Amino acid sequence: MKVDIKIMRQENGVQRIYLSEIEDAHSSKEVLAEVHRGRQATSNYNQSVAIRCEDDQNFYSLKSKAEITGWIDERLKKK
Repeated sequence: MKVDIKIMRQENGVQRIYLSEIEDAHSSKEVLAEVHRGRQATSNYNQSVAIRCEDDQNFYSLKSKAEITGWIDERLKKK
């Protein structure tokens, strides 16, 4: 399943954005690992994590590990 990840953080007028795409994700663990890399790249403070799967036009804002795994696992089951 194709997953797009966007992580944004803005501080003192500087905006950092991390964009990533997983072409064929097989588990929520893969997606969480990529989210972790993005959070490290933009800094581990409060930031926005947005994810979309397959043909979704919109990104969905997810914050906690449980939200991300539940959301990804739900879509993997439908596939």
